[in-house]
Amino acid sequence: KQWYQRRVRGFHNIIDLCRTHDLKLFCPSTIGAFGPETPRNPTPDLTIQRPKTIYGVSKVYMELLGEYYHHRYGLDFRSARFPGIISATTPGGGTTDYAVQIFYDAIETGRHECFLEPDTRLPMMYISDCIQSVIQMMECAEDKLTQRTYNISAFSFTPAEIVAEIRKHMPLEVTYKVDPMRQKIASTWPQVLEDSSARRDWRWNPEFTLEKMVPYMLQKVRNQLVKELPTPKELF
Repeated sequence: KQWYQRRVRGFHNIIDLCRTHDLKLFCPSTIGAFGPETPRNPTPDLTIQRPKTIYGVSKVYMELLGEYYHHRYGLDFRSARFPGIISATTPGGGTTDYAVQIFYDAIETGRHECFLEPDTRLPMMYISDCIQSVIQMMECAEDKLTQRTYNISAFSFTPAEIVAEIRKHMPLEVTYKVDPMRQKIASTWPQVLEDSSARRDWRWNPEFTLEKMVPYMLQKVRNQLVKELPTPKELF
């Protein structure tokens, strides 16, 4: 019931408010809106979805209700399906969060235990590209948009590939202890998001590649860890 109130009723309240006051509305979606029947490499904008998590179901509901309000009432609704987002923020344990935790482990211990299989390919994006994509999409003239929900992505990689990239900069030992639940989820998600519509309609073009992101993330995480160190006063 609490989930319903937050995700479903909460979205209803927001979209009705935007309709009443003629506001533009952006709502983030996710690769979790796709399911095991979806083509995975690449995954197009318009395809079968049928997610198998309640999180994914709520996102499909949001996408379709937003499109309905656009066609029925003229609401300027916009949404982007984000891949895994990588930043120096401490990871929370989600399916794509290994791609953040691995940087913390590399710097703090030099060892990482990965909960996904080494060949599990998933689409990802660095946080600054994520923010820039929202700005670009919201600044785009409405008559340039050919759809209401867009795939956007930057690059895709597997655990084995990000390990190899990190090892170009520092030593890292990796073992694999697969979590069946998160592996099952990852195996139903896209491997590569096809985002040519976003690149055509509103000039989406990410700045970061995997190769550019890795040294940048290593430095960002080092800086974050320094901030988290106690001050001399806090030690006593």
